[in-house]
This record gives sequence, structure tokens and C-alpha cells, in this order.
Amino acid sequence: MNKRAALALMLAAATPALAQVGGRRRGGSGDREGRPADKAGGGEPRVNTLEVTAHELHEDLKLTAEQEPLWQAYVDKVRALGNDLARERGRRPAQADVQQQIDRIVDAARNRLTALEDIAQAAKTLYAKLTPEQQPAADPRLANLMAMPLAASGPAPRRGS
Repeated sequence: MNKRAALALMLAAATPALAQVGGRRRGGSGDREGRPADKAGGGEPRVNTLEVTAHELHEDLKLTAEQEPLWQAYVDKVRALGNDLARERGRRPAQADVQQQIDRIVDAARNRLTALEDIAQAAKTLYAKLTPEQQPAADPRLANLMAMPLAASGPAPRRGS
């Protein structure tokens, strides 16, 4: 199985679990992207579900000093992917012909795949250093955490329908 097919299977498997990590479930009024609240309408501040989930997993793992840098490398890569996707969502698309649009979409997907491969390697390195007692706390949360930025980005808006 090639990398792209494995990635597609992994994301498909993670999607049902990701539906359970909405911001409201955590007690806040956060949206799926974890954007902070503007407190308009007297609502509670929104929570960043990625940060809350990462913090909870970090606490549950009870990492040693040796494991801590591996955790930090992993979570930094996940945050970077989330930030890249947020920037991409906020960017106004430049006027381009259809071939340029197609190339831009393919480049974005290639960049996401590269970022996911980097995150996967960091996750595997961290998981390999976890003790047998820590591993159950990481299953499947380590994989779900890395997929959260993708779930938050949602599908691209459809035109003409």
C-alpha cells in the first residue's frame, strides 16, 4: 500500500473519533477550528480543542524528562500544521486560471502530506519511548491529535450548488 492510500485510510478511520472532540463538549463555546471567542453576545470564551486535547494527553502520559523533548517536537509539528491550515483558510484566493488553481490545490495537498509524514515520524518516535504503562493512554489519542487540524479545516466550500 502506498503512502497516500495509507494516509487516506488513517484519516477515514480517525474521522469518527474526531467528531467527539468538539469545543462545546469541553465546557466552552468553541467552534470546530478552536478560534478564540470575541465574547460578542455575552458567550463564554471559545476553547482551542487542539490545545485542550494536547494538554489532557500530556497530563495523562506523565512523561519523563527524557520523553518531554519528544513530546514537544510532536506537538510543535501538530500546532504548525494547524497554523498553516488556519492561514490558508484566511487567505483570499488570488485570481488564477483553472490550471493554476489545480496546481495550487495539488501543492497544498503535497505540503499537508509532508507535514503529516513529519508528524507521524515524531509520533512514532515518541510512542517508541513510552513505557508499556503509558502506551494505553496514548492509544488512539496520539493519532487523533495529529488529525485534528485537518478535521478543523473542513471541506472546501462548494461553488455553484
